[in-house]
Amino acid sequence: MATPDDVRRARLAADYEEMRTIRGEYIHWQNLNVPATDYIVTLRIRSYIGPNTTRDEHQIRILLSPNHPFEKPTVMMHGMTPIFHPHVWPDGKICIGHWDFREGLASFVIKLARLFQFDPQLIDPHSIANYKAADWFYANPTLFPCDQAQLPVPGEKPTHTFVVKRITPPRPTDGRSGGRFQVRS
Repeated sequence: MATPDDVRRARLAADYEEMRTIRGEYIHWQNLNVPATDYIVTLRIRSYIGPNTTRDEHQIRILLSPNHPFEKPTVMMHGMTPIFHPHVWPDGKICIGHWDFREGLASFVIKLARLFQFDPQLIDPHSIANYKAADWFYANPTLFPCDQAQLPVPGEKPTHTFVVKRITPPRPTDGRSGGRFQVRS
């Protein structure tokens, strides 16, 4: 039978692999230790840092506890002014509300990115960390969400890859050269 430490190690490895599927244009991250329990995540999405001021790049730090996945992670702004958000304390700590231990870390990061976009579905009026930001949010509903970036889906292949195909122009059927292409025998 698996021990709690076995469960934690397996979950940390699965979370790391899932995180690899969301790295791309809007989300970049690095882990600071092995096994990966300390992540610095860069979100390249627009969010408000004041009532009339936006910023297009944000860094957060996610710390996974020794009891991960059964205990919610600690999430905070990292090295910059916190966003002006109902669920972000003025000191930068992010109120994540309910934690579902079944949710993978990459899915959780996508939810945080949607929170930064001010997705109205993620604003919980019963769990407010910054009342000034909450008052402003509810007084300005037409501003949100403030970024329409199409975020990646955890577990899917990255969308920033592409295939290059060689296109050959069609040959004229009458044997004459057509336009700028020349037919060679």
